[in-house]
Amino acid sequence: MHNYHDQFYERGHWLLKVRQSLVVLLVWSLLAIPIIITGLTYWAYITDGRHGHYFWYYAEGFQELNFLIILLLFALGITIVFCLTMAYVQTQRSNGLVDKWPLFDTSEEQADLEMAETFMAGRFGPAESRHNVHNYTVKAAQNLAKDELNQAIHQPKGGE
Repeated sequence: MHNYHDQFYERGHWLLKVRQSLVVLLVWSLLAIPIIITGLTYWAYITDGRHGHYFWYYAEGFQELNFLIILLLFALGITIVFCLTMAYVQTQRSNGLVDKWPLFDTSEEQADLEMAETFMAGRFGPAESRHNVHNYTVKAAQNLAKDELNQAIHQPKGGE
């Protein structure tokens, strides 16, 4: 069971549902209306008025739309190249044709966790007693200084 509740999906609360639905429809219409107007005007421009509707006749607007279309097509092309490249790399990795490089060193991470647990056990007591208590009061002497835990974890091995 989740820890959150949304009154919109619960029984009742009809005023909330109607109000939020109207707000959603209003916001979507604020997004859709300029797109429709621009699309119909550009369609009329490229079909010489046979289709669509001219909402404006400014040459600068059509030049800007042409530039925007070219820019969006370029961005789409870059996105397609990136997606195809990543799909190829992942396919090669899953087929075992490319070395799989780890994103992190698990042995080093395990050593860091052990160092952190040793440090915390020395400062605050064993893990069981820390985790099984409802309220734990930290004494002033036990407070950690800035970056103290990080320094304790990454201190040179062997007391160097």
